[in-house]
Amino acid sequence: MSQARHTIEQLIDQSIVPIKHADAAFTQLEVYPNRHTWLDFFDKASLLVGTTALVSSLIFFIAYNWLYIGKMSKFALVESALVITIALYVALSFRRRFTLIRQLLLLIASMITGSLLALFGQVYQTGADTWQLFFGWALLIIPWVVIARFPALWLLWLGLINAFLILYLTLADLSFVSAYQDVLRVAILATINFIAFILWLISTEKKQFSIGTIDKPSNSSWHWSTYIVGLLSTYFATHLAIVTVFDDSNALAMLLSLLLWIGWCVFIYWRFYRRQVDVLMLTYLCFSVITVIMFWMSQRLLAYAWEASGLLLLALSLIVMSSAAVVWLRKAANLERVDDQNHTMEQGAPAARINNTQQQTLIALQQTGLIDTDANFDRVTPSIDTPWYLQLFFGFSGMLASLLFVGFLTLILEQTGTLDSSVALFITSAILSAAGWFMFSKKHIHQSSFWNTLAFTISAAGQLYAAFALFSSEMNTPLDTWLWLLFQVLMTVIMPNIVYRLVSTIIALGCAVYLFSYYQIPEIILGFLVLIMTLANVQRYGIIQRLPASWRSSALDLGQALTYASAGLLAIFSVYVVKAESSRDFVSYVFIYNYLFSQALLVLTSLYATYLILQRYNVPLFSKTSFIVICAVVILGVIFLYAAGFLAISLIIIIATANSQRVLLGFGVFAFVSYVFWYYYQLDTSLLIKSASMLIIGTSLLLIRWLLIKRYFADSLSNNPAATSHQERLL
Repeated sequence: MSQARHTIEQLIDQSIVPIKHADAAFTQLEVYPNRHTWLDFFDKASLLVGTTALVSSLIFFIAYNWLYIGKMSKFALVESALVITIALYVALSFRRRFTLIRQLLLLIASMITGSLLALFGQVYQTGADTWQLFFGWALLIIPWVVIARFPALWLLWLGLINAFLILYLTLADLSFVSAYQDVLRVAILATINFIAFILWLISTEKKQFSIGTIDKPSNSSWHWSTYIVGLLSTYFATHLAIVTVFDDSNALAMLLSLLLWIGWCVFIYWRFYRRQVDVLMLTYLCFSVITVIMFWMSQRLLAYAWEASGLLLLALSLIVMSSAAVVWLRKAANLERVDDQNHTMEQGAPAARINNTQQQTLIALQQTGLIDTDANFDRVTPSIDTPWYLQLFFGFSGMLASLLFVGFLTLILEQTGTLDSSVALFITSAILSAAGWFMFSKKHIHQSSFWNTLAFTISAAGQLYAAFALFSSEMNTPLDTWLWLLFQVLMTVIMPNIVYRLVSTIIALGCAVYLFSYYQIPEIILGFLVLIMTLANVQRYGIIQRLPASWRSSALDLGQALTYASAGLLAIFSVYVVKAESSRDFVSYVFIYNYLFSQALLVLTSLYATYLILQRYNVPLFSKTSFIVICAVVILGVIFLYAAGFLAISLIIIIATANSQRVLLGFGVFAFVSYVFWYYYQLDTSLLIKSASMLIIGTSLLLIRWLLIKRYFADSLSNNPAATSHQERLL
């Protein structure tokens, strides 16, 4: 979240900016994307999705005719695709334009190379040693990886190296170091990924990647690929430290693994705290340290039996360590200083000074007439924006601590017979939930990381006992689901914690999805989730301004929780619905899914979201722009008929772009890539239909891109010299 965005939200929360002017403020300060930003987005999105669809169409077609194609024909198809891709790259390289397209062509060529090697191994039965495929694949694409300087291609190559090492080390004979085999295998992987991480940092600092501008890192501003490589290094380093936890017979192996892990921790601390602060990398470090300590503590405390005292000590230790980590990370991000200033203001001291960015935002809002020109800046409290990964870290720690706490309480209550009574479990749940609400509602507790984590742990334990009481009782379905849904709605409203509200909202929407399926109307689900996400994002301030002022702060948190909960369930249901049609694990019987009706509802909700976005920019409904956009949405709805998940996830990406929500955008891109891989195994249509569908989707999107830029925007931008260079860059 940008500083300007968060400052505006703070001003809205403090009633300095009227909530009816919220969207106008975001638009005026270009927090929301402007016209050229949308043009750039649609250009890249249609290019990437269209290219991916065409490649998928070829793969599906080959897979459909696999049994009927001879060996030479199979090789000819794959090799022809490879030759055409490289030829296009060479042709475009002579023009020294279309950088993104050239990089994508090399990425596609690298993927086709893997397919060619897999085909060779299948035809000539050379795949006995599976590591050879990944080793040969990584070796052959090295020139393209170096030439492209494309982060996605580098990540593919690193993934191939890891796959090769994992498979090779599993088969390799390490009997000469029999006492150190496990440690040696993990140590090699940890070392390779650590070296890759260091090289990645060096290359990123030198700005070797040609995609995107990489500024000097500060507070989690490295290129996104750096954090993925850092996460890989964190995983293998942490695995190295815990590989000997449950087999500590070899003291030397244990000592070596811990020393290597400590060396990794020292480097991360020095590089991302002493030399230059990066809070996300430091979050990786805290996660690794807490994980290692918890594993070693659990081995000592729970080695022989699960005792209540051991579980309680583990829960309290996790709460203390995670709270200390959050305090340290917030201090590293300069958030604790802001908290101290706000606390001083609450006690009647002079107002804290706002920073330059916030002051510039206030002046800009005054100049646009959205706030009074005589507004007192001293009324503005410093802006606090807790990063999403700290909230995720807090939520994960709280959930794990609540499971340990529930284990402790269960062992205690089992001796009293409380677990045999649903009423007693409901009473236990009510007591724990009330205690959590009381702790959350106290400001001095809410500002303390330790008490905040403890409150989350206790209230989450209350949730678990309520679930156990409901679903272990003699209530029939769907009554238990309805009661569970109402309980989640109640807890979402009254609990003043964003992470708790997110968890409760996910459960509540999950119950609604299940009930729609239970009542044989699953076609409503996709449209329902898109509508919820649209209202929680695009229509958020229009709804909140109808609420009392005292409810607005909670409504903003609730809207954020609804956003991520609906987006997550939308992505999950898009994948799961087809499996549910041919199995009995989603509901208690097989249901029939009407794809036409579901797609029609999805298109209608998409049109509603489109109307709200156009209204934000004061675009008349009966205008040329509106007509083009609406026609594009309808066309997408038609061509995505046999791949509804693509349309649903595309809506997540578009809404995230409309509200400039980078976290939601990242989730949408990840969900889209995952759906592309999963779509191959979808059972509702044949591979031939999928191939034709992908061909139509790819061709249509590339045609729309050409018409959008060459025909419409070329005319509208022709009189704007500043936009001419932007248009040429897109073409």
